[in-house]
Amino acid sequence: MSNYSQSAEAFELVDGHILRCNCRNMNGDYVPSELDLDTIIGNNDGQFAWGGQGWSQGAGNPNLEEGWRLTADLPGSDGGPRDRATIDLNEKIGNENGQLVYSG
Repeated sequence: MSNYSQSAEAFELVDGHILRCNCRNMNGDYVPSELDLDTIIGNNDGQFAWGGQGWSQGAGNPNLEEGWRLTADLPGSDGGPRDRATIDLNEKIGNENGQLVYSG
């Protein structure tokens, strides 16, 4: 169910927290799909955490690399200096008939 990037193209990060791309459906067509990463990923003391929410609040320089690697400067729980955090979105996001889905 995961590993969406193998069946998608034209990846972008919109508004710093929305994953948007074109996903291949069962007919072989690429259709637009998006997923708000703030609803499935949180910030646990400066590290991305699956199953959390709102990671982008207070984050700096969010970036989507190679269509599947999300990086950002996340503040620690004390609000101190930010550390660069990375998460592999393929771990828990898949393509289900042209739609991005979270398999948490």
